[in-house]
Amino acid sequence: MLEHLINVIQKEDLELMFGAGSKVMIESVIYSTNSKKIVIHTKVIATNIDDSVDIFPTGLNMLVNEGWKYMGYNEELTLVNTLDVI
Repeated sequence: MLEHLINVIQKEDLELMFGAGSKVMIESVIYSTNSKKIVIHTKVIATNIDDSVDIFPTGLNMLVNEGWKYMGYNEELTLVNTLDVI
């Protein structure tokens, strides 16, 4: 659901930050018993390296946090991000 929200609902923002045709993949969502937080591992597949390097990971964190809140969750997140460029 989170992946769909980012790739479809927030598509304009995603493409503005990472280039046209960019996609976000949610690799995993787990609960860390050590930190008592949800850990989300996301991967963005970017098409524009110039814009992507400047905005990564802040832009991706913003998209994930907005999508998480849109789904109705208020838990604090820990985000692990990966950037792939095609």
